Amino acid sequence: MSTTTTETASTPPTADVDSGGQVRVSTTDATGHGGDAFAPASVDVDDKTEFFYLEGWKLWAIMCTLYLNTLLAALDVGIVATAIPAITDDFHQLDYVGWYGGAIFLTLSTTAPVWGKLYKYVSARWVYFVSILIFLVGSIIAATAKNSIALIIARALQGVGCSGSIGGSVLMINYVAHPSKQPMFIGLWATVYMISTIIGPLIGGAFTSHVTWRWCFWINLPVGGPVLVAVFLFFHVPKHVKYPKATWKEIIFQLDLPGFAMIFSSLVCFTLALQWGGQSKTWNNGSVIATLTMWVVLTIAFVVVEYFQGERAMIPLRLLKTRMQWTNTLYALMVNCAEFQVLFYLPIYFQSVHSQTAIASGINTLPFIAFFALGSMMSGGIIGKTRVFQPFLLVGGLLATVGAALLYTVDLNSSRARYLGPQVVFGFGIGLGCQVPMMALQSFSPPEDVASVTSIIVMMNSLSGEYFVTAAQSLFANRLLGSLATSAPSINPGLVLATGATELRRVFNGSDLLKVISSYMVGTKAVFAWSLAGAAFTAVLALVVPFKKMPPVEEVPTEKNSVDEKEVAV
Repeated sequence: MSTTTTETASTPPTADVDSGGQVRVSTTDATGHGGDAFAPASVDVDDKTEFFYLEGWKLWAIMCTLYLNTLLAALDVGIVATAIPAITDDFHQLDYVGWYGGAIFLTLSTTAPVWGKLYKYVSARWVYFVSILIFLVGSIIAATAKNSIALIIARALQGVGCSGSIGGSVLMINYVAHPSKQPMFIGLWATVYMISTIIGPLIGGAFTSHVTWRWCFWINLPVGGPVLVAVFLFFHVPKHVKYPKATWKEIIFQLDLPGFAMIFSSLVCFTLALQWGGQSKTWNNGSVIATLTMWVVLTIAFVVVEYFQGERAMIPLRLLKTRMQWTNTLYALMVNCAEFQVLFYLPIYFQSVHSQTAIASGINTLPFIAFFALGSMMSGGIIGKTRVFQPFLLVGGLLATVGAALLYTVDLNSSRARYLGPQVVFGFGIGLGCQVPMMALQSFSPPEDVASVTSIIVMMNSLSGEYFVTAAQSLFANRLLGSLATSAPSINPGLVLATGATELRRVFNGSDLLKVISSYMVGTKAVFAWSLAGAAFTAVLALVVPFKKMPPVEEVPTEKNSVDEKEVAV
């Protein structure tokens, strides 16, 4: 990393914009005395800490880099959804289908706290760089995979890289943007993430149809390569960020590898149990019972390990003790429960019931995307100005509940207005509240805990994908098969499950087709009910969140108040 010296200047303890485009804010800690935990050695600090934030084109250049990296990471979460039929044609291993998408969720969720510890103790620039590198290596392995095992390992590697990139992007916003602007930039980040998640399957379908499914992974290189170079050459950790001194041995202990092993193993057991139960095996099958039992045992073991690990835990329990902490963390988990069910199963409804193509189904989710973006940016902008956040959790939860209830009413013959209108209400509600927990916890946390609380929220978001999407898939399949067994016992259930939503009318016809589509509708409504429950829970939970303003921030000055100081890069 390059380092330049600072010219000595007599400056008052106020906010300034330097000639390099950085905002410098001198503040005191909560006790009224300056802390030196984040004072860089190159700055002469006695009892005050000087904070340097980017402004102008430098800030937007960094933001665009972070958003582009988030775009890639989020795309790969769902890009294989429409490519799976082609992958199975190449590998002829249907038993592994669930792992093509599930492997990335497993490592994405379980490694988030590990990355949080690395960001706490090691230069964020290099940790972020390594996370992107791991993601690109995983992409190369996936693009060249010769069998299912290689592809699953590659997807797991991608999940590891995605976890570090996603959490790191939010953390970088906290580092380089002035606190008054952070909610807006986090809102924009959430919009990029949501759009990427939705268009991922569309891009995957386009590559699979017109080129090859392997381009779902090759595409990461021409886009991710420049991002990697930009991070290496241009990103510098702001000089107010100081890392605790620790040996590499202590850093390894801080990663809490025993806790990681417990939570990872428990999620594997959970995924296997729900993939088998009621589909390839009965619920009273010994394998299903054993994996469910191990899931419970390993989850309890994880909590015990976290308790005894103390500050070395993946999730230090002290960060979940206050009402502000645990309510926002739980809200982050449940708002994504509501969101993911609609995100993944609304296109299935369009493709199966209304016979739409993958691209058309994506277009029909645009109201969801547009109003999610509007809600996210609106809440971010207003919170940045007012520092009041709790009403957005409540209003967002209530609107999401109403929208989910309206989506639950759609059926086989619903008009466009019936399935487009609810998306407006639901998307706006989810957008208002989804990123507020991240903003709140970062604002109320001391600087040394920001990386940890960020990783916890990222973990909650990812666990929603692992737990609730897996549960929704099991619920959907079991309700679909149950309906088929009643209405059309002569239809092969295995054939129905193996047939994609867009291929139903090619495989089935006449009365059989109507019965299959009706069963799809039964399964879809069950998932929408699951989403409704999650949304209602967030509305109730918002009432428990303390009504408290975020800590005030210093006003960002204009260029008139700037001082003649050269940039310091660490």
